[in-house]
Amino acid sequence: MNIKYFFTQRINLLIILISSLMMVVVLNLPFKAKPFGDITFHEEAKNLALYLKGDVGYEKVMITKAPGPVFFYTPAYLVAPSDATDNQLWVYGVVFTFITITISLLLIFKIGSSLFSKEVGLLSVLLFFIFPIHCYYSLGILAEVPAFFSLTLALYGWSKITQNAAKETGWLLLTLGIWFLILNRPNTMLLLMIGFLVIAYSFFKNKAFFRIYGKKLAFAFACIGFMGLGTLQLAKLITGEKSGDNQEGLLYYVAHQGRFQFREEPTDFRFWESDIRSDSKDYQNWGKSGQELEKTMNETQRSSTEVYREFLIKDALEHPFLFARQFFVKCFYGHMYFINSVKPEQFHLGPIQGVIGYWFIILLINSINIIIILGATLFLWKEKNRINYWLFWGVIVALLIFHGLTYMEPRYMFPARVALYIMSAVGLYRINWIQRKVNFISKFVFLK
Repeated sequence: MNIKYFFTQRINLLIILISSLMMVVVLNLPFKAKPFGDITFHEEAKNLALYLKGDVGYEKVMITKAPGPVFFYTPAYLVAPSDATDNQLWVYGVVFTFITITISLLLIFKIGSSLFSKEVGLLSVLLFFIFPIHCYYSLGILAEVPAFFSLTLALYGWSKITQNAAKETGWLLLTLGIWFLILNRPNTMLLLMIGFLVIAYSFFKNKAFFRIYGKKLAFAFACIGFMGLGTLQLAKLITGEKSGDNQEGLLYYVAHQGRFQFREEPTDFRFWESDIRSDSKDYQNWGKSGQELEKTMNETQRSSTEVYREFLIKDALEHPFLFARQFFVKCFYGHMYFINSVKPEQFHLGPIQGVIGYWFIILLINSINIIIILGATLFLWKEKNRINYWLFWGVIVALLIFHGLTYMEPRYMFPARVALYIMSAVGLYRINWIQRKVNFISKFVFLK
């Protein structure tokens, strides 16, 4: 890339400048993401960095959950001093996530411009600035930002492929992007299945698509599958017997949570934590069920995996209506945002305070969110060649199916917002008055 040309492009400078300002604003909000999430990714990345520096032994190195975030934050921690505190490491991590998010926004503009128009690319970025949830998640050592970047990279690769399917660069970026997405969110492995279904559909219904992309997509998916499984097995090998936690056990634990999420309280959208919803009937029943399963394991000497799997299958078959209702409520909940770090009565944002102020902000946030979803829906409704955008809607479908069947939090859908916002920008740009506004703004952004 020509560095001088890059820094003379007004759109790039504006993205960097506005992103910086928005990060400062979000950093000073009274509500924030948990700095270290559930602490696992932070601790494991810190120990891996210290091991690579020679400061701790190999016995400290573990990768008990998704390996992607551990690999992502390790380089940032390698730069930090060996005696850095957790808070100091958090600063290194957040600077790294900010740089990554900014690069993602630059690529999102390029994706929108390449596949549609520079106005659509601009609107895609503007939607992120109107609803800066990406800044919120950048302030935590979480899986969300690396997964977000991974999908951005994959979509950028696909945009290059659609311009020139014979060029290897696009295929390499698509492969690396989806592979790293799976490492950050192993649940997105379902995307590969959707991808193969797309290939099968094109073989029978869209010969032109299959002729150009079919075989190469199949090869890319096969490579991603082998690379993903290989890396997950490597993480399992590294951990060995150092920890009792593993991906399979975590899956069943989370799926068990999901069987009680929105079960008898389909409108209780509070976060699933004891200090937030200890009075919740669903939460209490989940705890009781866990105790009963623990008792069953002790009495029968069966493994937790076997006992949990049996419960999940039996419960779904015995309560099909609840299972179906929970699925759709989870899909809805995954696209809504609520502030859980502050109680409504303690909420304050300048002059907006208290319970009324809290629900006003929640309504405002989700009104914007709903408009974005409607824009994406309009795009999919009007677009005749939806198969060309399989990766855009495919990743959303994959995440909705997985978390609708297991356990849902809005942050699990966050990586898919790359695709959602670009599709929304295309759909919204078809509305005349929005198109006029965007065209007016573009006069001041793009050199004519």
